[in-house]
Amino acid sequence: PQRFPSFNEAKHNILCSELKQLYVAVTRTRQRLWVCENVEELSKPMFDYWKKKCLVQVRQLDDSLAQAMQVASSPEEWKSQGIKVCVIFSL
Repeated sequence: PQRFPSFNEAKHNILCSELKQLYVAVTRTRQRLWVCENVEELSKPMFDYWKKKCLVQVRQLDDSLAQAMQVASSPEEWKSQGIKVCVIFSL
């Protein structure tokens, strides 16, 4: 007989919360989504799935990656985004 782990409601609730946050991040991103994880065993199942689907690039965090993550923006762009967010939340 196969043994299943016991149900832990606290861990279940944390997992549900994290999956909701991941769903929002994946479905709302416009250009790039950066996922950082320093414990490989925790992220391995999801990354293996994404790699199999050719949906991700795995890169080591170094200066070139940090520079690639930087996006220049002006004060006007920040103001414009703030106004958009305020309009969305006021609806």
